[in-house]
Amino acid sequence: MKKITLLSLLTISLFSCKKNGENNSTINIENLQLSPVVHEKLNQEQLDKIKFIHKTFNEVYLVTLEETIKNFKRDQNPDNEINIWLNMAKTYESFALKNSEKEKLDLRKEAFKLILMRSMMSDKEAIKSSDLRELNNDDALEILKNYSLEAKPIKVSH
Repeated sequence: MKKITLLSLLTISLFSCKKNGENNSTINIENLQLSPVVHEKLNQEQLDKIKFIHKTFNEVYLVTLEETIKNFKRDQNPDNEINIWLNMAKTYESFALKNSEKEKLDLRKEAFKLILMRSMMSDKEAIKSSDLRELNNDDALEILKNYSLEAKPIKVSH
């Protein structure tokens, strides 16, 4: 879990400060802070979707349901973020069902990391950034063909 969180924060810091292909500044990962809660409450439909997302990634993204809900409350537009994570869940589920054996957990973790990266960048960039060890390039492309949204880089406010 800490590795995935650290990877997410590192990816955010690396890609968020680029503008028009130029690296404008560097952010020290220790200086990153979570944004404040924007929405005190989410509606039941949003909560149901978040519960599904949490359940889907529970074994590969070890964050509590309460923390997951709070993270969506931090987003300016939680519905957009929920839709991204639902697409990620759909992509992950199709892979995980084919690789559900207990001994394939590392493979599923790597697939999650790849899908998370893909939500922020192109297929090619996601594969390159994911430092794949369990999955080969063909496996990665097969997983990513199920991801249908455009990449949405995460923006970091300075």
